[in-house]
Amino acid sequence: MLAIRPKDTQLRDTQQTVSLEKDGVEIELHGCAVSQRGLFGYWALVVCTAGLAYVASVWYPGMYARLAMRPTQLAQASYIRVQQGDKQLALERVTASPSDGSFESGFGESKERVECNFTNKTELRAFSFRHHCFVFCPTFNAFFAVSQWKDAAWTRGTATQVSGLSNNVVVQRMRVFGKCNIDIQEKSYLQLLWEEALNPLYVFQVASIAIWCVEEYYYYSAAIFVISLASIGSTLVSTKHTARRVRAMANYVCAVRVLRSNVWSDMESSELVPGDVVDLAEPGLDVVPCDMMLLEGNCIVDESMLTGESVPESKVSVVSGDHVLESIDVAAHTFDPAVSRHIVFAGTRIIRARKARSSYPGFSSDSAQPFRATAMVLRTGFCTTKGTLVRSILFPHATKFRFYRDAMRFVWCLAGIACIGFIVNTINLHRLGVSPGEIAIKALDLITVAVPPALPASMSIGMVFAARRLRKAGIFCISPSRINVASKVAVVVFDKTGTLTEEGMDVLGVQTVSQTLGEFDELQTDPWGLENTSTMQYPGEDAKVGGRGLSVDVALATCHSLSIVDGTLVGDPLEIKMVEFSGWSIDERNTTSDPHETPTITACPPQSSHQDIRVIVRCFEFAPELRRSSVVTSDLNGRQLAAYVKGAPEVIRDLCHPESVPKNYDTVLNTHTQGGYRVISLAGRMLDIDAAQLLNRKSIECDLVFLGFLVFENRLKPATASVLCELRDARIRTIMCTGDNPLTAVSVAQECSLIAPGTTVFVSHLKRPALCSSDGNMFVPLTSVEWKESTGQSIELDPVTLIPKSTDPHNACKTELNRPYCLAITGAAFAYLERHAQGTPAWKHMLMRAAVFARMSPEQKAALVDHLQQLGYISGFCGDGANDCAALKTADIGVSLSEAEASVAAPFTSRVSDISCVVQLVREGRCSIATSIACFKYLGIYSIIQFTTCCILYSYDVNLTNGQFLFVDLFAVLPITVCLDRFEPFSRLVPRRPTASLASKRVIASLIGHTVLTAGFQLAVFAMSASQSWYHAPEPATPGDPDSTPEKGDLNTILFVFSAFQYVFMGVVFAIGPPYRQRAIRNYAFVLVTASLLAFELGVLLGPLPGLRSLFGLVKVQVGWRFVVFGMAVANFVMCYFGERVVFPLVAAPAAKMCRLARLVFTGRLSEIARRNSTKGLIDAVDTDTEFSGARIKPSLWTYLGHRPGRKEYKILAHMHGLSI
Repeated sequence: MLAIRPKDTQLRDTQQTVSLEKDGVEIELHGCAVSQRGLFGYWALVVCTAGLAYVASVWYPGMYARLAMRPTQLAQASYIRVQQGDKQLALERVTASPSDGSFESGFGESKERVECNFTNKTELRAFSFRHHCFVFCPTFNAFFAVSQWKDAAWTRGTATQVSGLSNNVVVQRMRVFGKCNIDIQEKSYLQLLWEEALNPLYVFQVASIAIWCVEEYYYYSAAIFVISLASIGSTLVSTKHTARRVRAMANYVCAVRVLRSNVWSDMESSELVPGDVVDLAEPGLDVVPCDMMLLEGNCIVDESMLTGESVPESKVSVVSGDHVLESIDVAAHTFDPAVSRHIVFAGTRIIRARKARSSYPGFSSDSAQPFRATAMVLRTGFCTTKGTLVRSILFPHATKFRFYRDAMRFVWCLAGIACIGFIVNTINLHRLGVSPGEIAIKALDLITVAVPPALPASMSIGMVFAARRLRKAGIFCISPSRINVASKVAVVVFDKTGTLTEEGMDVLGVQTVSQTLGEFDELQTDPWGLENTSTMQYPGEDAKVGGRGLSVDVALATCHSLSIVDGTLVGDPLEIKMVEFSGWSIDERNTTSDPHETPTITACPPQSSHQDIRVIVRCFEFAPELRRSSVVTSDLNGRQLAAYVKGAPEVIRDLCHPESVPKNYDTVLNTHTQGGYRVISLAGRMLDIDAAQLLNRKSIECDLVFLGFLVFENRLKPATASVLCELRDARIRTIMCTGDNPLTAVSVAQECSLIAPGTTVFVSHLKRPALCSSDGNMFVPLTSVEWKESTGQSIELDPVTLIPKSTDPHNACKTELNRPYCLAITGAAFAYLERHAQGTPAWKHMLMRAAVFARMSPEQKAALVDHLQQLGYISGFCGDGANDCAALKTADIGVSLSEAEASVAAPFTSRVSDISCVVQLVREGRCSIATSIACFKYLGIYSIIQFTTCCILYSYDVNLTNGQFLFVDLFAVLPITVCLDRFEPFSRLVPRRPTASLASKRVIASLIGHTVLTAGFQLAVFAMSASQSWYHAPEPATPGDPDSTPEKGDLNTILFVFSAFQYVFMGVVFAIGPPYRQRAIRNYAFVLVTASLLAFELGVLLGPLPGLRSLFGLVKVQVGWRFVVFGMAVANFVMCYFGERVVFPLVAAPAAKMCRLARLVFTGRLSEIARRNSTKGLIDAVDTDTEFSGARIKPSLWTYLGHRPGRKEYKILAHMHGLSI
């Protein structure tokens, strides 16, 4: 059976498009076959180019496929070329396995399922890509992922038959699905070495070493070789260690008992296939090896490995008639909560499995028991939820960060400069009569000078030090490249419970209803006062099902889904706190003499008789979509049945008799929620004994009698308020996203200063959705959401413009309307506006105004982060791991406060249980990006300095000596670079975020300025020295032989000494401290290195040290001129230092605007813009009119030239409302 979704899969003869929803990517599959002529031509090209063609095919994978492959139909393809856009991702071999005709497969969504039988084919064709297995379906001439497979019987609601799978079916499914384990094949050290050695950086270094060896630069070549070898070795060890850790976490095999061909047998879990029936109650089965549906019995599992949720989950078996198996979408990453309660996921730990009478008797070697906890295998291997998590770790989404893109552009710019120098010096050396071989070597050597081999490595050195500091602070990073991304974080979304507030809640008390006044009594903090609290009989009620006989203390003791494992209560911490507050004891009792019968949960009040014990007869667990849970209880004799329901106050109120709801219900509820307390409503009803077992959940949870409020107190963590204030002072926007009540969330946000004091809060209220008008008016859906002031004042927002207005014009207060305000949005309103108003100005304004998102589901949390990213925010998410995994993976910076293994899905995991880790991470990110840019600038200017020196020397056919190169590269530049990377972050965050682009105005202005100054001073020193009477220009030792010109001489000595000072002084220039890094004086290693180098160089220049001059190949220069050289170096340093800190930042913006203006003139766009301008003048003229949130804004051309057009509306909002954007 196959399911084809036309919107996702477009089929052709030779190619198709497949959407991998779990990975969030869309790929193209192209059928290929080997072309013998093309293959011969490819290898001939490899031989003719001495292997360079092979290296190029490694760098550009599509090259081999285009040369050695030919397109062919998918049905006959021997290889599949996997592409994403124009980029080839992989070339995978198609394998064929025999088919005996017993495999009937199903693919796609259950609602769009078409059968496809393989009985007419003798083989199954398949290939794998990133652990996705694809099987070819001849009926549709297309490949389908096996993760979409669903047994034909499942679509009819039929599980595996009572005899289990037959051997033929098992063999066929094993061929398609493979072993039931997540086995990651580790690459050998030889494979890793080969892949690392073919990295463009190391290939360039090998070529550089070859050139240096020809020029007899043996010492420096050996030093670079050792450094490269150490770098490769470190990378190999780190990669191997990481692969082993992931493999150890992913791979799991255990012994299981499986029913096949009517026989129960023990085997390894790796032999399981979809459809197998497994006994979960077998001893030794502690961790679930695959995704399974519980058919019989029940169990309690710990899913923290997958979700980070430390609360054990209860799993129940499917009930005939629930249509769970028919509706389940096996290709989905997550299931609906109504389905998940029946699924035990791979990687979860079984806390307890309880048996039930089994319909799978079977036969076994021992005396088979008729009681089992059976489950049917749904998904195996990488198709499971755990497999998807592991695959996301192995193949993470590429980080789109400007710094990494600009870094390669920067390298190519230096390569362009090198090519220009190559051409110029080739011509000059040819003019001097240098031999062609010598010209080639010197010109190629100049390329290695202009593009220093250490430049790409400087990107990672700072991140390594930052990751080490984070590790010391208890923050662990699995993606070091994200550290730099943290520098640009503009908004951080926080979960509430367990993140901003303490993990657990304490019961503040219970507020019951006065039977005489019809209003709430005082809050009772002592549970003993609840013993005799029962409800009154309301007029008009049936005596059998009225309120008399209900008790609040019974509701507290029984309305839960807790279990007892080894004498300890297991379940929701809130329910545990509720039961502990009631003072009742919870126990399990067998109502029959059968030891395998599932025991019932009983509640016994303290110091009470046998008749007061209550038995939980039925339990309806909490359903997120219903926002309530309920139980049916009885006494030990089963005569007095009652239903108790607890849930969200706004939900329970609608289920209760109006007469039972207190008059001051809303007032008391608002008082509690605005005080930051969490409120749960309690209700109940008496049930007719004869009809109770026939009622479904909907029939039980209606016509209720309101019993009271259960009030929980959730305290802020000590660090929450101070951290949020620090983030706000740094102009980093903070948002709360929680599943709690909106008023409670607003109160907590105000308490922790997430909402600034004096800010008016408007809460969304979704009315009955309005249908779009026939004329397509986009504003109609917006009117379905009302925005009311949280404290009940007569102010609301216009639903279209989101501008405050008074609901009482006679008492309108302008002061109130002019106060700053923010929004609190419920999940229902968010989902409605996302569906009907996404992309409108009001939608964007809402996202930028909102401070609190309440009643949000896990999927909505991830959607919120995604929408913020679409607005241009670099976003962060911080959660405790409970239902936050999707948002943690979606965010640019995900910080998990959970120590569970699920935290491997987040880039950062903190052992510190408060949000102070976010500030530490942002500080380290800003320090790291500032360090990376400083190192890039330093190494770029270093290459320019050495390039200028070599070009001047090449004009006389001389060069620096081997010892000079060794000193500069190994003992001067390398230590300074490492010390520049050791700067620690500044002690506080500042409002301005550092630039993350090497192509920014300031960076480019700095590079151009320093290039002009350093090259200019070198040329000035050269010209001044050449004009001296004692100066001797380099001349060939043998007349007529330019190659015999000695390198030792006045020119070499002066340029080497002067450039040596430049290297050290430029390190000091780029050692910028605040506001992102500590002051340079605090970097003791940097101070020691620079001071030592300066003292050494002064000794070489001024001191009578003939041994050092001989070591570096220097000659004795006139004493007075030595001081001139040093003075010129100091002058160069002063001008560069002053320019870096004052001049270049000032001229960067005007220069960039002038360049843009020149570009507009050159491209002819200026006249087009001028035609749209008013008569006020060019610079003050208007570009275009922009209507946004009810205001017409006219940005000037000068603003257009200074900023990217995409930031226009953000600048408008920032100006209008004072937002931090």
